[in-house]
Amino acid sequence: MVTALDPSSQASAASIAQPFPLSADARALLGESGGNLRRFLEDLLARGLPADALVVMARILPKRYVIAWACECLNTAFARDPATADVDRAGLALAQQWLSDPTEERRRAALEFAEGGRFETPGAWIAASAGWSGGSLAPRGYDPIVPPDHLPAEAAVAALRLTASRSPEYVASVSGFVARGLQIFAPSGR
Repeated sequence: MVTALDPSSQASAASIAQPFPLSADARALLGESGGNLRRFLEDLLARGLPADALVVMARILPKRYVIAWACECLNTAFARDPATADVDRAGLALAQQWLSDPTEERRRAALEFAEGGRFETPGAWIAASAGWSGGSLAPRGYDPIVPPDHLPAEAAVAALRLTASRSPEYVASVSGFVARGLQIFAPSGR
């Protein structure tokens, strides 16, 4: 369980989510909310703000967790859509390979795939999520440039939103991704 998502957490949503990039409507709700992060996520979904809920979910998870969650969501979405492009499946496979064996070589392969795809597809973005999980942003042989901690979450959100945009039910798709994150990282039965 991710402590911040625990339904009985005493930490306020405002104290956690204040620095996140949220819409004006989500910021207003955050100001009104005296509840914890789980309640805030539920309120965002109930008020039709799933894109904001997706950002909050991604930003509170540790890097490996956000990549694993996004991979699971994409794997399910791709399995339901026979028209999913091979490039998307390839990017997902690279991210999953990094998850199962988080070596520098696998991280670098994912990053190079994302850069080669010019960040235009869900597959490129999920590969970027793994590629930005550590190491350096600079090409081999250059002084290291450590990726900011929020980049894996930003890339995962991009991959999920692009995938949802291909569905006739965008809001339901994004809401489903957030709900799956809550099921995985904060089951309400615990």
